[in-house]
Amino acid sequence: MIRLAICDDHKIVREGIRQIIQEFHDIDLIENDISSGEELLQVIRKTEVDVIILDVSLPGRSGLEVLKQVKILYPEINVLILSMYPEDQFAIRMLKAGASGYLHKDSSPDVLIEAIRVISKGGEYLSPEITKLLFREMNSKHQELPHTILSDREYEVFLAIGDGKPNNAIALQLSLSAKTISTYRSRVLKKMNLDNNSDMIKYILLHNLSPTV
Repeated sequence: MIRLAICDDHKIVREGIRQIIQEFHDIDLIENDISSGEELLQVIRKTEVDVIILDVSLPGRSGLEVLKQVKILYPEINVLILSMYPEDQFAIRMLKAGASGYLHKDSSPDVLIEAIRVISKGGEYLSPEITKLLFREMNSKHQELPHTILSDREYEVFLAIGDGKPNNAIALQLSLSAKTISTYRSRVLKKMNLDNNSDMIKYILLHNLSPTV
């Protein structure tokens, strides 16, 4: 039996997954009311879990931060990322941080079930899109785009600014001060050789980095 926990801040997503997996007797949903990283950590401290379905965007600590902490504290737990962000935006970072798979939220129920089963056995679920990304990552001839050199935190701030969020809102989302967000913004502009927020937005649109639903 696969013991599954779902961490997503949208109840409709959690409920949708519950309805999908209730048809399969080899998957046991042990917790379906987790909407933040803090709640997830509380659950896995007291309950045995084999697989976690984790969203990228969460209130407080991001899914990326939560993933890293889970893998440090509970390396035996396998994590499947289920996100509205396209694979070329976060998949590589998530896999490097310890995720066993990455799916877009428009993936079919059959794909979701297959991914859960594969990673529950210690495997990795790689879609054709992610396989292509990994090949490009490993190809020494592949030219790095500016956004790929950003740290994980810089990248999160970059995307949030590109989404039109003010510094105060980003600070609240990432549990940081507005001053710290401003510092990250300056680093991003310098590393990417951009001048302002408008340049960030244009870059995100040009490289299809905006979230899709």
